[in-house]
Amino acid sequence: MQDTLRQRANRRQARYGMLFDCFRHVITDSSVLYLGAGDGHWCADLAQAGALQVVGVEAQADLVARFEDLPAIGARERVEMRHAAPLDFLQDAADRARRFELVVLMDVLRDVGDLYGILADVAALRPRMVLGDGMVANSDDPILRLEPRRATGGTARPPHMIPSRGAITQAAEAAGFEVDWTDWTQLPPALRDGLSDYYRTGPICRASFTLIARDS
Repeated sequence: MQDTLRQRANRRQARYGMLFDCFRHVITDSSVLYLGAGDGHWCADLAQAGALQVVGVEAQADLVARFEDLPAIGARERVEMRHAAPLDFLQDAADRARRFELVVLMDVLRDVGDLYGILADVAALRPRMVLGDGMVANSDDPILRLEPRRATGGTARPPHMIPSRGAITQAAEAAGFEVDWTDWTQLPPALRDGLSDYYRTGPICRASFTLIARDS
């Protein structure tokens, strides 16, 4: 039990450091759209780090409800949690020409057939930066890898579509972004407890990236 708690704590701390802490200059005084926000704990962290407004969008209502159970924070009033399909919310925001200076894509590109369309919607928000994190296929070729899912109650389920690094890179560049993949090997081995999914050598692993508009 203690090992599990230690791994969870280290995973949270290390991911925040690698994904967000090094971009405080972007977060400060920014408006943030966080797609795939879970229970909103990182939305609260971004508000505490200086974001003026954080809109967190999560498809699971039970996770959205957990936000109210988080410890009280002074920045809570700057966080708005929304129960909605993240990519539907994104399309609506793009159609209405909303502006977000930072867009976070957390586990929302899996099972997406039209990567370019999604990233074009992100570009329409005119962000200074996009931060992405999720499972990817370990290939520089632009492919969607099919990964089987376990049947539930004897019912077969369609496989997941996992985009490759090459597919995300190609779609992002076509949408007008420059792509930088996070180098997780920078994290010393002693600090990798609970982060094994970032270091898999098989066909899929977890990876992170940043996008910057070419004309910014």
